[in-house]
Order: sequence, then C-alpha cells, then structure tokens
Amino acid sequence: MRYALKLSCLPLCVVLGAALLALPADPAAAGVSPPITDIATGAVVLYPSYVTEYDGLLYFRGALAADGSVTGLWRTDGTTAERIAGIGPGGAASDPSYLAVHGGTLYFCGTATSGGASRLWQYDTVSGAALAPGSAAQASLPQDMVSYGGNLYYRAAHFNTPNTGIELWKFDGANQTVMDIFAGTGSSYPQHFIEYQSLLYFNACGTPGQGSELWRTNGTAWAEAARIYPNNGSSPENFAIYNDVLYFSAYDGVRGRELWKFGGSAASLAADIVSGGQYSSSNPNNPAVYGDKLYFSATDDVHGYELWSFDGTTARMVVEINPTPDPGDGDTFLMDSSPGDLTVFDGLLYFSANDGMHGRELWSFDGATAQMVADINLGKYGSEVSELTVYNGKLYFSADDGYTPGLRGLEPKVFMLPEPASLCLLTLGGLGLLARRRGR
Repeated sequence: MRYALKLSCLPLCVVLGAALLALPADPAAAGVSPPITDIATGAVVLYPSYVTEYDGLLYFRGALAADGSVTGLWRTDGTTAERIAGIGPGGAASDPSYLAVHGGTLYFCGTATSGGASRLWQYDTVSGAALAPGSAAQASLPQDMVSYGGNLYYRAAHFNTPNTGIELWKFDGANQTVMDIFAGTGSSYPQHFIEYQSLLYFNACGTPGQGSELWRTNGTAWAEAARIYPNNGSSPENFAIYNDVLYFSAYDGVRGRELWKFGGSAASLAADIVSGGQYSSSNPNNPAVYGDKLYFSATDDVHGYELWSFDGTTARMVVEINPTPDPGDGDTFLMDSSPGDLTVFDGLLYFSANDGMHGRELWSFDGATAQMVADINLGKYGSEVSELTVYNGKLYFSADDGYTPGLRGLEPKVFMLPEPASLCLLTLGGLGLLARRRGR
C-alpha cells in the first residue's frame, strides 16, 4: 500500500484544525494509531497478547480495567474491539492463551471459570466457544500449538492414569492423542515447532540421558533428527528457514551457544560469532528472513546484543543501536539493544529495541540504516513494544505510552525522523501529521 505525500513547509509550530501541535525532540509517533478500544464502553483493551488473525479479524487475549486479573478473548478490525461471548469474566472459559488457527477453527488454551486445569478450547463464528472434544479427560495445559498435516499439534501434560508426563499431543478434530516421545512417566517437553521439508521439527528430550536435541515427526512416527551435544543436549531453539536450510541456535559443549544449520540429514555449525570455548556464546535469537539475508539478535562479546545478519557464509553485526559502553560493574545488559519480534512489513524490517536513551521502542531497518519509528512513551523507560503482527495492510503491536497499554497500528511508511530542518506538514488522504523534512 502506497500513499502520495504532500509536503508544505511551515513554521516550527502550526495550528492544524483546532489543535496546537509541536514536534517533540525525539521521533514522534507519526502514523501510529491510538490504542484499540472496546466498542461497547470505549475503554482501552489492556495488555493484548497472542495476537492472531482468524476469519478476517485480529483475535487476541486482553482485558478491561474493570475485569481485574481475568482475561478474555477479543477481536478487532483494527479500530475497535469486542469481547467474544463466553470467554472471559462470567463466561465458560477465561485466560485464553496460545491461540492457533487450524482447519477453519480458532483453538486456544483456556481455564473454566469454575476452576480446574487449562484445557483445549475451540471457537468459530457460527458455533461460538466450546471445550474441544476429548478435553475433559485428556491433556491439560496445551501450549505451543501448530497446525501440521491435517492435525493440530501441541505440548500438553497428563499426570493422571496413565501418567505420560509432558509430551507431544495431536488433535484430529474429534480425539486428542498423546505421542509419548519419552516413554513412561518422564517428559520430552517438546517445544519450538516449525515445519520444514514436509516434516514437523522441534526441540525435545526423547532419549534418557541425552538431553534436549532436534527431533522431527511425520505425524505418525517420531525420531531424533540430530544429536549435537551427546549425553547433555544442545537445546536447539530460535528456528528459522533460510534458503531452504533450517537455522537455529544450539550449544555443542565445545563452543558456546552459536548459530547452527540443518539441511535435512545432518546438523553443522553455521557461524561461531564468539570464539573461545564452551563458555563464549553469541546467543543468536529472534531470527527473521529479510531480503536475501537472515537477521537476528546476537552479541560478539564486545558490543551488547545488537542486530546481526547472515548471508549463508558470514555473520556480521549490521548496526549498533545501543552505543552504551561497558559499565565495568557486570551490568552489561545496559549495552544491549536486544532487537526482538523481527517482522517484515512494507519493504522494511521492523523490531523492538532499546537504544539506551528511549527504552524499548519500535525500530525499522531498510538494509542499510536503522531508525526509531516512534517514541511512544517519551523518556527513558520505553513503551515495551511487542506482539508485532501484520494485518490488513498495517503493522499492529502492543505498546504502553505510560497511560494506556494496548494494541496499536502503524500505517505503511508514514514516519519520518526529525532533523534540524524546517517543520513540515505531512498530508495523507486528509490526515495531517507533523514531521521534519528528511531526504529519503
């Protein structure tokens, strides 16, 4: 989606409509919508999470201030929101989490308001919300749900008779069936699911004494795909597919936690960013493919956690967002920008980051330059941007401006960084926004 921009040079402050507007010293929240409100009360829907598109709308977990600690299931068209009947305060289920779409139905982990363990629930716009078949006597605490091969897969617990521990489960629409990877009462604790080359890959502990390694299943049988750290476990995580290769972070006991790859038959080290032995780690995380590279957050043990890229051969730090020097007292986290929620939108790579001055805010990267998109919570504490989700031509995210934590949207490319030039009026389809003119 593109917009025609009309620039008109104005004095430092300008009256637009009936409001007096002045440009803040930091990047303004140009193009960022106000928080989404309840269509019935006008109150802001607080602390959105598990944002998921279903049936043409965004669904998410949220609450009103009047709800207290009980959360419900909400949906929005990007402007206002409404709570789904029966899920939340006074409903049959509450505290929805781990939303996933499978076979035209929205599934989630929910708790009956009368108490008891969390079970698998389902929702569709015709039948409403209901406990998924088999839930009452089957798995509890379903998490990390993923649709694969005609079934819904998830991690869940079952400590009743028989006690299978925390294992991989699948749901075919009628029955919930355990896939007991760690046989007996032990737990394989499968997590970080990703489909790759028509198989479902994940982290699990399936062999006694071996720890968590890379496993896979075709939906019927399961097997260890790679053993990277024998007798201990490499704990692979942060999966991403780049150039038809599965990348992830792992620990092999020789080097620290570094970037690894798996092509379908064997795992190998992709990049040893911090050399020096098993206690030296770059900890690559939050990966995303943008352009022709794999991007992620990592540290080289000199800088803090910053934005890095990998082109299939070489890993390099592409930008230092937080230039804070090492304080020398062990508080090295002050050096970290820690890019998170990397998401491609409208030709840019968006993410949350902390530059050491504004707190965690919304940033973007165009392949060469990183810039703060919006300083939503002015000051050093930041708005804690998270839940980046592309929906209906906008980028949505959760943020707290210091007054109203809620879900917001960002129009494509309507932001501009302030520079010591004349203040300009930016007109987009009748909407006036203020920004400093920037040569871009």
